[in-house]
Amino acid sequence: MTRSNVSHLSVTIRPNRARLCSLLGILLLGAGPLLRAQNDNGGDPPNRVARISVIQGNVSLEPNGVDGFSQAEINYPLTSGDRVYADNNSFGELQTAGLAVRLGNGADVTLSSLTDSIAQFGLAQGSIRVRTRSLYGFNGQPGTVEVDTPNGAILVDQPGDIRIDSYPQDDTTVVTVSSGAVEVTGQNLDQQLGPNQSLRLSGSNPVYAEQVQLLPPDGLDQFDQQREYRRERSYAYQYVSPDMIGAADLDDYGDWQPGNQDNQGYGAVWYPRGVPAGWTPYSNGHWAWVAPWGWTWVEAEPWGFAPFHYGRWANFGGRWGWVPGPPPSAFGGGVQPIYSPALVAFVGGGGGGLSISIGAVAAWFPLGPREVYQPWYHASPAYCNRVNVTNIYTNNVTVIHNTYINRTVNVYNTTNVTNITYVNRSVATVVVPQSALASGRPIAQAQRIQLTPQVRAQLSAAPIIPHPLVTPATAIVAAKAPARAVPPVQARPVVETRQGFERAGAPGTPVRAPQPTVAVNRPGQPAPVNRAAFPQQRQVQTIAPAPNAHPAPAAQVPANRPAPEVAPVRPPVSPQPEVQKPAIQQPATERSAPRPPDQPRPLINKTPPAPAQPPFADQKRAIQSVDPGRPLGPQQVENLRNGRPAGPAQQPEATHPAPGARPNSVPPAKPKPAQPNDKEPPPPPRS
Repeated sequence: MTRSNVSHLSVTIRPNRARLCSLLGILLLGAGPLLRAQNDNGGDPPNRVARISVIQGNVSLEPNGVDGFSQAEINYPLTSGDRVYADNNSFGELQTAGLAVRLGNGADVTLSSLTDSIAQFGLAQGSIRVRTRSLYGFNGQPGTVEVDTPNGAILVDQPGDIRIDSYPQDDTTVVTVSSGAVEVTGQNLDQQLGPNQSLRLSGSNPVYAEQVQLLPPDGLDQFDQQREYRRERSYAYQYVSPDMIGAADLDDYGDWQPGNQDNQGYGAVWYPRGVPAGWTPYSNGHWAWVAPWGWTWVEAEPWGFAPFHYGRWANFGGRWGWVPGPPPSAFGGGVQPIYSPALVAFVGGGGGGLSISIGAVAAWFPLGPREVYQPWYHASPAYCNRVNVTNIYTNNVTVIHNTYINRTVNVYNTTNVTNITYVNRSVATVVVPQSALASGRPIAQAQRIQLTPQVRAQLSAAPIIPHPLVTPATAIVAAKAPARAVPPVQARPVVETRQGFERAGAPGTPVRAPQPTVAVNRPGQPAPVNRAAFPQQRQVQTIAPAPNAHPAPAAQVPANRPAPEVAPVRPPVSPQPEVQKPAIQQPATERSAPRPPDQPRPLINKTPPAPAQPPFADQKRAIQSVDPGRPLGPQQVENLRNGRPAGPAQQPEATHPAPGARPNSVPPAKPKPAQPNDKEPPPPPRS
């Protein structure tokens, strides 16, 4: 063991993940810049996800590790490998820290890689608008925003507003810049575009590029303008970081109360409007399984993202209020909130769960202000520190000084989590059959168990456990509702990773491309092509062949610099003759014949995408054999990816509660005989 002494306090640290988080409580960091400097440690999960924030019409989701689409739902968290499809005449929005992606016109989008510094999307077809507000990653360094298409890769050089349309019908992609600047790369192509410029790409080997006229706004542009208008005028950003996903939706569904004595020193508090009597946090929604976090809460209310993945909840005189973390101006500014899958504590018992008269149950309650969150997934001590410090508000001068300046260890003393008095445990514990949690059934349909005096007594005597002690069922990731629309080519897109492809060969000389490699996930089984699902193509008029590898003079800000907090809204405008710049003409090449529209078109990328997650069935078997209910760690996932057994966890977990009654506990009622649907049968042995 090692002993750390900082500012008159010391703590003994043992190599145990759960105990590390509890002993450290909230480890102390420096001010905002030091928070940002804490990058990934030991395979920590990303500090952000993307959120499905708007659905208009038919929008479908195919999670990573699963083959098959289902209906998308509001507030579902997305990460690397997830795929979203918006049907023609339908719209969707994906939000993440620093940018928003709006889908329409048959957009088939895959999150190829979403990390602290990379946001990489694959557009197989259809139209998207990408609004980038900042290119800074969570590590304080310039980040990457990239969109890969079948005709070329688009990298954002300056924050702004771009639109990308990709058409399988004639194998073309149109890139339009309303503000900011981008770099367009492909076979023998390296072109920069500035405001009010548009480029059409044809083919892929080589790419034929030509400047085209700007088009008038359509439905996607109007949808984008409406969403951007709401975001820019959000009142919530007075109290929370602009990087907090989902905060802009709070304005329409609740009220902010600035910090005063009624808020018990917690700073500004947001109170939801229109919730029914008896409502409690984490009671209207369902559990999902999203790797690498595992158990993830999906709230049903349209405003239900930020208050369930950041901050804490408290009850003020019978009214529930959400307490966000440090305000945007705290500690010199720049404190970026870290995403959590659910800020709750789980209640359990001996032998794998809590048992009452109906059998095995699962129980949880929301954490209160300044109560420490302990991740149930692989997490380093530095991550435990970040995820708590950026989501807990305090106005105690001594704590602020120790936490953010002196970096004192263990300011919040939680060396024994089983003896903590949690403020919300007695008033907001939710209890459901264990099978309902494992299968991801909505709580409203899960026969929520009423808290009778006997049940309350059992809950108060039960210990706090690291995570639900049950393996997630296949139903938790399977289709909840059949998709109403799917892309014409249902096989998952693949990519052609071409390092330095823009420099390969002489200008105008075709270069043999490497074989396509599976990037975002395993391709699905071939399915009949629905040609009616091809995007509605807008016709553009050619201006001139594109310049070759010359930057657009209109760009005024050095590349990879962050934008102001609010980017200007610049709708497409009519082409202006003076915008056209003298250009070196691209060497003459023969335009290649379009690829068949009903065949998969590999995406051209510049940044290597994230590796695919193993199929959920493989993960489930490993979870059941190693530690039921605990997500696999990075090395275990890598072992499965390479056909090896998962092996033990890198971070040993605290011993689960042993069977047997605790002192002063109420003996559980005799359970009823097990029902056929209470839990899944044991998984078959892996061949």
